[in-house]
Amino acid sequence: MNFLGPIFLPFLEWLFHLFGNLGWAIIAFTILVRLGMLPLTLKQLRSQRKIMVIQPKLRELQRKYGKDREKLTQETMKLYREHGANPVGGCLPLLISLPILFGVWQAIQLFGTEVETTAAQVQFLWLPRLTPLIENGVTVNSAHDPYFILPILAIALQFITTLMAMQRNPDPQQASMNKVMMFMPFLFGFIYFQFPAGATLYSVTGSLIQLVQQYFTSGFGLLSKYLPFLPEKTGFLHQPLPESATITIEEPETPSDQPQRRDFWAVLGKLEPVVDVSAAGATADSGSSDIAAEQAIEDVKAQLGKPKKRR
Repeated sequence: MNFLGPIFLPFLEWLFHLFGNLGWAIIAFTILVRLGMLPLTLKQLRSQRKIMVIQPKLRELQRKYGKDREKLTQETMKLYREHGANPVGGCLPLLISLPILFGVWQAIQLFGTEVETTAAQVQFLWLPRLTPLIENGVTVNSAHDPYFILPILAIALQFITTLMAMQRNPDPQQASMNKVMMFMPFLFGFIYFQFPAGATLYSVTGSLIQLVQQYFTSGFGLLSKYLPFLPEKTGFLHQPLPESATITIEEPETPSDQPQRRDFWAVLGKLEPVVDVSAAGATADSGSSDIAAEQAIEDVKAQLGKPKKRR
């Protein structure tokens, strides 16, 4: 992170001489940094779009393997690999912005020691100084926000944009990642209270740009859960998907060698005697079997015709 400060310093000096005020120079510098991160942002959008496409399959995996966490994780990662989706793609710009923030902080520190300025050129709005005042190697003025408005505003804006970037996702890995991202604004907040006002102004400006960008990307996201009056689905990610992008969920076919379930009445039908009329007619002329049958019938009739003895 130490090498970024000297790289950023010439651009910051050029913008300072262009605008004549350090505050406007930092705002313009933030816009240029955001433009430089645009390819990464577009890559993040494509990854989020792919995740939205495979949402039906993710829900199906959750239904099938909800009780088997290990199997669910394996199948989910396999699905991500097949479709080129990255569940942590949303965290990448946030992780890259951290070293850039420290680079801006170092550039502002160097700016205070190498560039001669007047009081009017380093103050902005209610902020008396944006860069630390260093005399003989000793920091005389740390240039913190006297009312702590910028640090609180930076935390609030970053927390809002984080919620807007989150979607209602049943994927357990994404849900755990969302919980980690919820704490990132507060982690950055501790840093903002230590930074000079110029570095915090850079963060606030970047968060405002990201908020507008996030609205056109994913709408209000998970923020609508906490603010019910906001619409749930707006933005690029929630546009109707093309039919070619729809994933059909195929159920596994039943193996042919697997024993099939037998119907109860079908099995019972096999137990019923089958009377062949033609066979009965053919055997009517046979001698001994027919005589024996007739004799058995006569014996039964005789037994039924006998009067019962009275006691």
